[in-house]
Formats: sequence, C-alpha cells, structure tokens
Amino acid sequence: MIIKNYVVNDMYEAMVLIKKELGNDAVIVSKREVRQRGFWGVFKKKMIEVTAATEVVSQNGSGITKRTTPSVPQHDVIQEVAVQQQESKATVDLKEEMQQIKSIVQKLVERADSPSGKESMETIRQTMVEMDFHSVVIEDFEKYCKEKSLSSNDINKSILCEFLNDRFENNVRVEDVGGRIRTFIGPTGVGKTTTIAKLASNEALVNQKKIGLITIDTYRIGAVEQLRIYANILGVPVKVVFSPEDLPEAIEQFKDKDLIFIDSTGRSHRNIHQLNELKSYLEQCENIKIYLVASMVTKNIDFVRTIDNYKKIGFDSLILTKFDETYSAGNILNASYFTDKPISYLCKGQVVPDDIENAKKETLLKYIWGEV
Repeated sequence: MIIKNYVVNDMYEAMVLIKKELGNDAVIVSKREVRQRGFWGVFKKKMIEVTAATEVVSQNGSGITKRTTPSVPQHDVIQEVAVQQQESKATVDLKEEMQQIKSIVQKLVERADSPSGKESMETIRQTMVEMDFHSVVIEDFEKYCKEKSLSSNDINKSILCEFLNDRFENNVRVEDVGGRIRTFIGPTGVGKTTTIAKLASNEALVNQKKIGLITIDTYRIGAVEQLRIYANILGVPVKVVFSPEDLPEAIEQFKDKDLIFIDSTGRSHRNIHQLNELKSYLEQCENIKIYLVASMVTKNIDFVRTIDNYKKIGFDSLILTKFDETYSAGNILNASYFTDKPISYLCKGQVVPDDIENAKKETLLKYIWGEV
C-alpha cells in the first residue's frame, strides 16, 4: 500500500497530483488546513494537507500499473494512515523538543563563558538590588571592596556574605526595650493592632500579667472594635481616648495594671501635620516606651523615609512585621544605617499570639539570605 501526503493550495490541485501519482483508484483519507513555516507562521498563506492512499502499485515506465494484490478495506487504510500520522507527529515533536533543549544548553554555556555570566561587582550589585538593599548599603559594600583592594573579578557572594556578617555584627542591634507603658506607632496597614494583640496575649496568658489596653485610633473605621474583640477574648479592659488631654487620665485608671499597651492611629510618614498631632498625644505621657512598627513589604526608599520622618516624634525601638509576605529582607540592614535604635520583635503572620518572636541576629541574618 502507498500512503502519501500532499500540501497544496486547493483540492483541485490535490486531485490532479493524486490522480497523476497514485492513479484513479486512490482514496482520499483526510484533509486539513496547515500554515507554512516561517516567522511564527505569520504572513504565510494557509495551505491544505491532503492524505491519499492506494493499493501497492509498480512503476512501469512513466505510467502506473495496478498490482493484482488483494484489495484492502478502506477502514484499514484509514487506520494505518492514522498510525503513521501519529508516529510522524511524535517524531516531529521529539525533534523540536531536542532542538529546544540544545538551544537552552548552548545559551547556558555561552552565558557561563561570557564575562557577564561570572560573578563581578555588577552582578553582585544586581543581587543586592534584588535583596532590596538601599543604595547607601550598596555604596558601603563597594567601599568595603575597595578597602580590601578587591578587583571587580575578585568579588563574589562569599565577599558579600563577609560584608553582611560584618555589618550585622557592628551595626544591627537587637533588644526588647520593655517598659510598663508601651505605645505603638507607624504608618497605616503595618499591623500595629495585631502586634499589640500578640504581645498582650503572651503577657496575659503566658506571663500572667495584668494588662490594660488604650486606643487613640478613633479615625480608622472598625479600629476600636477590632481592639475590643481582642480585649474581650483576653478578658482585659480597654479604654478609648479622643483627645491628648484625656490620655493621662486613662493611664491613671490603669494604675493597678502591670502593663499598658497604647494603640495609635496610623499616620503617613509624608504628612507632617498628622505626625505632629500624634506627637501631641505622646507628649502627655511620662515613662513610656515607643515602638515604631514597620512593614517588611515596604520599598526600601519608603522604609528609610518612614524611619527618618518618625524621628520627629521619637521612638525607642523597631518592630518589623509581615516577614511572611516578602522574599527580600534588605530592610533589616537598611534600618541600621538610618537609626541606632534596636529591633525588638519580628512578626511573620496573622496568627495571634504565635506569629511573633523576639529579634535575634542569627534569625534576621537568615531572613536576609532567604533561608527562613
């Protein structure tokens, strides 16, 4: 049996070729539209692929003579054609896959052999950008390499690791600053209320401390109710303060409490008026510890500006939140370049009270390298 494919412009052309090459007894098994190879097949005219078959024939000069072999049923012809088409398609797919693999391997080899594929100052710099380090930190790394007389080709991730370890050891501080009265400030959406709930839960349930909660966040819809829910679960009292003058009285009413947590309104670090308003509340208090709550998902530029602008209010320590929502933790080290205040806690989820822990250098360094 002879089975043959024809790619033609139309069926008339197909019939002429089939009759000429396979004779009048040929059977058309299938036809389909195909696109010619080219620039992704674009700008190419669609063609017709016609598959035809006939019984085994012998060439006799320029004519075609039919052999006296038993006739093959048409459904057998169609089945055989289908099998051959599947085998042909599998072969084509395999060749294309092998060609793609070969191309990928070739590109990897070329990249490895090229100067740009090797570790250098430029590639390490790009790595630091991806790790979300501030430009000041990157410039410090470049200075560090110059002080060690390292050429661009000598710089690699091992050098970067040495640099980060050195800066962590000398710059980053971790400490729980404590305080009986603790106020939590920071931009909107960084998780101040949830952080208070985690700390209050641990102190009340684990350390058996008597807790009092105060909120001055009367602007955000649902803020007071959210804190009340946590307070009811813990069985601790909560007071709402509407003006700076009322804050000392609220604190006095909690004089029998071991710890007082004050939740504040989220203030944009760009709005100086709002920051001054918050400062007017805190100036009414004595012997308080102020925790600046900052989110790890904040871009390093905004993160640094948040620290700078909140210095106008003053704070004693940092709490870093939302470690579970980011892959880059450069802000841990960024903070040490713009404030000498320690990091007290890190938060890694929404679960109260579990998703909070005391800051430790080894843990923070692991977050930097994405090992957590």
